[in-house]
Amino acid sequence: MERRLQKLVVPILLVTVLVVAIPSAAISAGAKLTPDEMVLLSHLPDQQIGKEYPQGDEINVGFLAALSGPDAGWGLPGVTGNSIWIDTVNKAGGLLVGGKRYPLKMHKFDDEANASKALQGARQLVLEHDVKFISAIGGDPANATAPFLTKHKVIYASLVPTDMQPSRPYVVAGGDVTPQCNMFNALLAKMVLPSEKELGRPLKYALTTQDDIMSRQVGAWEIGAAVAMGFEIVYEKFFSVDTTDFAPIATALMATNPDVISLCEAWPEYQTLLWEQLYLQGYKGVVVQNYADWETNLTKIPPEFPAARHAIDSFPLMDDPWWGEYSWQASFTRLWNDRYGPGAPEDVKRKMTGIDWDHAVWLIPWCIGAQVAGQETPGKWPSNDAILEALRKMPTFPTILGPGHMSGKEMFGIQNMIEQPVPMNMFDLEAKDKRIVAHLNFEPWYASIKNVVLKEVKERGQHWSQRK
Repeated sequence: MERRLQKLVVPILLVTVLVVAIPSAAISAGAKLTPDEMVLLSHLPDQQIGKEYPQGDEINVGFLAALSGPDAGWGLPGVTGNSIWIDTVNKAGGLLVGGKRYPLKMHKFDDEANASKALQGARQLVLEHDVKFISAIGGDPANATAPFLTKHKVIYASLVPTDMQPSRPYVVAGGDVTPQCNMFNALLAKMVLPSEKELGRPLKYALTTQDDIMSRQVGAWEIGAAVAMGFEIVYEKFFSVDTTDFAPIATALMATNPDVISLCEAWPEYQTLLWEQLYLQGYKGVVVQNYADWETNLTKIPPEFPAARHAIDSFPLMDDPWWGEYSWQASFTRLWNDRYGPGAPEDVKRKMTGIDWDHAVWLIPWCIGAQVAGQETPGKWPSNDAILEALRKMPTFPTILGPGHMSGKEMFGIQNMIEQPVPMNMFDLEAKDKRIVAHLNFEPWYASIKNVVLKEVKERGQHWSQRK
């Protein structure tokens, strides 16, 4: 399997581990900053750590996501991840833009993954706190808030690129690289399975996840990629968010004899229950998903089960040895553990997850864009239009996952997505957790399959051009 994976992935593989050399002079200049904090700030093109500059006004950013309820697992970690970045910038004196240092302040609102609450939160964040940027999850809340945020020209950073469309010029995405990572699920599954020739039949693909706007959109792109990879789609159903008994769903899935079961965008708590049922009912095939919380899942199943299923997912761990000890990812991990880990001052009673960095994927480029755009507006914070335009003009800029650039016009109708390398994972039995197996470049692969993918997406009414 490893040889096959290597053979097929290499043409689109990017080795983009960021190794940052920290000059001793830079460290001494920023005496208050630790080496790990210096590594985090290395993403900024013009920070001038240790040099004095005039102080600008405080810049407010918002966090609008579920902080309670079943979707809180996607929201709460974003607060910790964004806080590390914001507090590190502030420790350096603030973000240097146009010759002034601007401190950042985050304001939070719990939208409970509810559209009406999200609109209430957006109004509060903008009208009471004058936020310029909102970090969010997306889906129904994105639909509810888009008209208001467009009117006030506030950037809304969704985790879901399918929230983007031309009528929403300030909705940006590319955090968890969805739906690209879901589409790669089909590619990696194809690599670890026997060929159709060996089996004497087409490979079978089944998909299930909760019924919400995010899952239906992402699911359509994943099914499109699976069809392009030669899979026969034997199951494609969405369960109610109120579902508590997953035994009938697992039974229905397995009745189609699939070679691959995709849990797509299933919330972490649903994944745990589905994995338990697949284990109890003796499923033998591959399982793919977007973000697997193995610490929780393994309370229900032995680690040998996902290992034998070639469990595939996105959301790499920042403490994965693949990144290397001297990297942005390793520094972020140490800072997170020092602040939020076991026995730390703000112990959150959990391990760091992929979502702890996921929301910051857009917050950091926004800061980079402000620095670049600010060169044209000395002494003044630039507009969000100028920030977005500055990012679009940059051939590449650093992201948490490697060199990125603005993209999305063809897939989503607007150039508001960060295209960056996509780390893909498989469950590792020795680590009892996921480990990165490939760092993939999406665009050349998509170009080879897009006609098939777009046909499937449009048949399901999930292309941006079909949405109001």
